[in-house]
Amino acid sequence: MKLKKIKNKLLLLVMGMVLSAPLYANAEEALELMIGFEEEEMFFEPRGETEQLERTSEDAYTGDYSLLVTERSQPWNGPAVRIEEHVDVSTEYSFSVWVKLIEEATVELQLSTQIGDGDNASYQTIDTQSVSSDEWVELAGTYRYDAIVDDFVSIYIESPNSDSVSFKIDDFSMQSAGSSSNISIQTELTPLKDIYEDYFLIGNAVSLAELEGQRLELLRHHHNLVTAENAMKPEYAYNSSREFDFTDQDRLVNRIKEEGLELHGHVLVWHQQSPEWLHTEDGQLLSREEALDNMYTHIEETVRHYGDDVIAWEVVNEAMNDNPRDPEMWRAMLRRSDWFDAIGDDYLELAYLKTREVLDENGWEDVKLYYNDYNDDNQSKASAIYYMVKEINENYAEDNPGELLIDGIGMQGHYNSGTNVDFVRMSIERFRELGVEIGVTELDITTASTGELTEEEEKSQALLYAQLFSLYKEHADIISRVTFWGLNDSTSWRAERNPLIFDRDLLAKEAYYAVANPEEYLARNDGSEESEKRVGQAGYGTPQLGEEIDDIWSTAEELAIDRYQLAWQGANGTGRVLWDEENLYVMVNVDDASIDTSSEFPWEQDSVEVFLEESFEQSSTYEEGTGQYRVNAEGQETFGEMTDHTSIETVVTETPTGYTVQFAIPWVNHTPQEGGRIGFDLQINDAESGNRESVAVWNDLSGQGFQNPSVFGELELTRADDSSTESDFLDSENGEGTNSPLIILAGLIIGSAAAVILVIMKRNKK
Repeated sequence: MKLKKIKNKLLLLVMGMVLSAPLYANAEEALELMIGFEEEEMFFEPRGETEQLERTSEDAYTGDYSLLVTERSQPWNGPAVRIEEHVDVSTEYSFSVWVKLIEEATVELQLSTQIGDGDNASYQTIDTQSVSSDEWVELAGTYRYDAIVDDFVSIYIESPNSDSVSFKIDDFSMQSAGSSSNISIQTELTPLKDIYEDYFLIGNAVSLAELEGQRLELLRHHHNLVTAENAMKPEYAYNSSREFDFTDQDRLVNRIKEEGLELHGHVLVWHQQSPEWLHTEDGQLLSREEALDNMYTHIEETVRHYGDDVIAWEVVNEAMNDNPRDPEMWRAMLRRSDWFDAIGDDYLELAYLKTREVLDENGWEDVKLYYNDYNDDNQSKASAIYYMVKEINENYAEDNPGELLIDGIGMQGHYNSGTNVDFVRMSIERFRELGVEIGVTELDITTASTGELTEEEEKSQALLYAQLFSLYKEHADIISRVTFWGLNDSTSWRAERNPLIFDRDLLAKEAYYAVANPEEYLARNDGSEESEKRVGQAGYGTPQLGEEIDDIWSTAEELAIDRYQLAWQGANGTGRVLWDEENLYVMVNVDDASIDTSSEFPWEQDSVEVFLEESFEQSSTYEEGTGQYRVNAEGQETFGEMTDHTSIETVVTETPTGYTVQFAIPWVNHTPQEGGRIGFDLQINDAESGNRESVAVWNDLSGQGFQNPSVFGELELTRADDSSTESDFLDSENGEGTNSPLIILAGLIIGSAAAVILVIMKRNKK
């Protein structure tokens, strides 16, 4: 239901919910709308085809009713409400909604916004929080709409790591901050495309939203190349009848041509965002001949349709396993995707041969063919890619002397604050030996923590950008393009970690100046800052490990396992740690939508790892009392190669949203005591189709914990303080102090009355 049909009813809703209206910080923050569920009309609609939305009186954040969301079958399924009639372009809005799970579990729920409809839609995250069935949690954040596409804007709630969890929502609100509309693009900044005119193209990822308004102004000012972030992926090439339909894509490509921008094609063959029926039917793989015919047809129709409107194609994307153990045997190291299983390990080479054939037949020989992948700074993975491209190009050269089949390697460049630029350099120098060009195709650098950047984090991020661009300039003779994966922080796929060089208001961050003049920036910053370790606490106590979770775990501090070592962000969770004189006890709750333990390599399975250094010497090597302990989702225990003591006790319990692992790890060479410190880290490996897709950690972003304990975080061993009194609680019960319920109630009434007046004033203006 569109909001224009219900606009006249919203004021009545606000009045009916007066006691739950928020307080406003200043008069500029005007309430646009508030939706509760006391009335029968819900205003929210399901995004998918399976989920059910209904009012329920079983529980509510305020009032008597909330909205119950059940029967979800995809992570993106959930309630959505259209808001385009309440959005002014270039204005920032604050959003809030209260959520609570039905099941006894802990899952991340996410508040997001969709701009545009169909294949050209873009999707942005506003807030993500861990939510349980214990209490209502607020999802809240701001978003600045710099463009509206197809007269469509919606707000929705989803669960990115769970496809079936049921939840309730209540008290949705939207209000304008008012001040952001005065922000203008900094056209006085030197365009990056001009700075690097003699080096390489400067690109960005786009949807139609980037080709309108201020977003277009910023895009045009700094860039001369674009990549379609989603629209040209295989799943968007077909309609519901499995017929080719490029209507939406043509709208995007035509706008790109109108703006005089070059277009990099992304992507022809990929294991994700592709129609399953291309290689699988009714859960069964197609025959090699059928799957190969479908792959050929997709390549031929797509390449013919775009012709020479693109300057390059990523023919195959992300086909290599992470950290392969035998890189030279690259065929055995390929990701076991459905394309691999249906066709065989030659599907990749056949895809390039078919693409080259179509281009040559039509006289488009200048279009370059790329292989594209992430974690390109991992030396084992870079080596496997090297051997793959080397063999395929040598095979092609036998019949086509002096010619390349794979023209370039796309180094995606999804980096983080723990990335070592020396490893990036080593990969570039290795690929140089192949005689191919290199494209940095999806560059962003996440910071360690979520939310607003600290000054130290912004400088650290800028320093890494400066180091990378200095490196890119050194190798500009083989680097053809550097593409940022997103225009600004709020529209990044990793928005919470502020990965780009322009902030949520489209203004330059320190990273812009580092990119614009990396040599000067490096001269002013020696890069000696070390990333700050996370510090947590382990409480004292002896839990009973079993199917029933011991209540004593709730006394331990919750540790967020929410930093990601790899480009993809999959399963995550929380940990709690206890200790006594005999053992260190660890419990990890994992939020994982699907369980996969099919890989022969334990680190490539859904699993939890505990890293422990008893001495806290922050040594660079494993000594006695240092260990890496791993348990997969099925309960199988494995250990790091340098871990000597492997006698531990573990219990794995399935939960509605994943699994829980409990460890009892005996002290090996340590007498624990209150106030002591230990080196510690937690890691969640997330697998799909036999391949590790994601690594979430508590502290270490370098991925070197398996061999270097100095990257662990720090835990302090504490005992519970039992000396607390009831005075604080009694004061609040008697209405005394700053949190008096009477004062809060009075504030709510006053703030709510002001909100109603603002709504009336705003509606009268319309």
